[in-house]
Amino acid sequence: MKKKIISLTLAMLMVGTTISGCGNSDDATSNMTEEEQAAWDEAANDPYGKYPELVTYTTGYALTSQGADTLAGTPYENDTPSDNAYTRYLKEVLNVQNENTFEAQIGDDYDQKVSLAIAAQEIPDIMFIDDYSTLVELVESDMIEDMTDVYNNLACDTVKEAYESYGDNNPLDTVTFDGKIMAIPKTQLSDGQDFLWLRKDWLNNLGLEEPSTLDEVADVLRAFINEDPDGDGQADTVGLAALSTVYGDYPNNTFAIDNIFTALDAYPNIWITNDDGEAVYGSVQPEMKDALQLLADWYAEGLIDQEFTTRTNDDIVALISSGQCGAFIGPWWAPFNPAMTASYADDDADWINVSAPVGSDGAINAINTKSYAGFVVVRKGYEHPEIAMKIVNVNSEYAQQDNTDAAQEIKDNQSIAYFNWPLYCQVQPGNNAELMTQDIEEVINGNADASTLTTEEQGYYESIQRFEEAEAAGQKADSADYSQYMSRMVAIHKFTDEPANFLTPSYFETTETMATKWASLEKMELQTVLQIIVGESDVSAFDDFVENWTSAGGQTITDEINEELAAKE
Repeated sequence: MKKKIISLTLAMLMVGTTISGCGNSDDATSNMTEEEQAAWDEAANDPYGKYPELVTYTTGYALTSQGADTLAGTPYENDTPSDNAYTRYLKEVLNVQNENTFEAQIGDDYDQKVSLAIAAQEIPDIMFIDDYSTLVELVESDMIEDMTDVYNNLACDTVKEAYESYGDNNPLDTVTFDGKIMAIPKTQLSDGQDFLWLRKDWLNNLGLEEPSTLDEVADVLRAFINEDPDGDGQADTVGLAALSTVYGDYPNNTFAIDNIFTALDAYPNIWITNDDGEAVYGSVQPEMKDALQLLADWYAEGLIDQEFTTRTNDDIVALISSGQCGAFIGPWWAPFNPAMTASYADDDADWINVSAPVGSDGAINAINTKSYAGFVVVRKGYEHPEIAMKIVNVNSEYAQQDNTDAAQEIKDNQSIAYFNWPLYCQVQPGNNAELMTQDIEEVINGNADASTLTTEEQGYYESIQRFEEAEAAGQKADSADYSQYMSRMVAIHKFTDEPANFLTPSYFETTETMATKWASLEKMELQTVLQIIVGESDVSAFDDFVENWTSAGGQTITDEINEELAAKE
């Protein structure tokens, strides 16, 4: 459902805490008339209020490789981190301008710049951070503003409802310390359940139905490797593609085989809550043994790619795009993977996503990712803390509804999305992919006009239109349009048509002992899992692994996590 942009009046906001200030930190409020001060106050207390004069705020800027590469050869190729479609739009709507105290490539380079700024106690006015431990450090060092009143008074309805859509996994809970909201969390959308992606044309060639249970999946894989599904007369097809790491890790979970584990109620690589209400590590629970034994049996029969332990991601892509593999596990956005785009462009591959393998109740068991992907913080003492909230409001709602020329620039730059926005922060509902697809379908079905779509939705809608037009004309569509169509008009339907059981992990962060010992514990785990699957060790080796993991730091980490969770209650 679309939310109207709300312009709150000063009188309405005065019921809550009033946030006031002058235009620039260099301006003197004593020189303002009452009328001028009222104008500043009104702008500061309106979720979308435009300041009477330009307000410049300092920030750190996270550069991405997407920007320059995508904009080359376009009217926007000379854009800079301080002057681009997004900064120009914020200047037009709010009259604010970013001044970057540091710029760095997103990732380790940017994180290092943040660490240096914190160490020098010279953080920018407003800053994006991507690490929870950094947030804790800033809170404990008393370096950032309490944003409780700012959030309560200025967060637009769309932002508030987006956070609430995560239920017990609300991102606001993560940024709340002693009852105070200390940051604005960027949301991380749920991937939904992973699916089994299959070559539909191969199923048809062999007269097979879509599988559901583990046994049915095994039957399909068996046929794919033994019955010449591509009809070339060669025994050249392989079984289920799989990552050498076995498990997935958002957002790189394509080719992971977590679904095999969860179908047997095993939840590796995450912290789960046991029957006693305590956090335990899923990889050392008894259910893992059944899952590992099954995978060992599948591998021995050839149902899993026999070379998966040595294949890189690029190797898997080449395997699938060449037509040698017709089965892998991946999220709804798997059609954007080069494996599928290449097989679409160069082959007659017809892919479908299947809700399989299911658990004992007939539904896929899935895992919720963490609901946050970074935080916007404000330097303690900064005169205009509300700017951070207003920018997030604009990024998350206003810009998506606006039809001005300035907003059109953002649409033109849709290919680099919000990665180059100041503050690198957008707030969306956890099921945003489903909601957008529903909106697009309403237009396609003639129940709504295209003008009702957000800026982001319009880009997807146009891509889907181009795909359907190409198909109707008997032509091969552009691979990018194919990806949009397959992911949004095919895969996402499974979310509502075939819902899954979702488990939310107990813990997402890093404890003190994890910082020094987790790498070695992970190595121990992966070695054991791979040895069992490929038959180098009997499944009984799992028991030895659990004992060794516990004594090598696993128990200490478990205790730390439970202590930390208890302290938050």
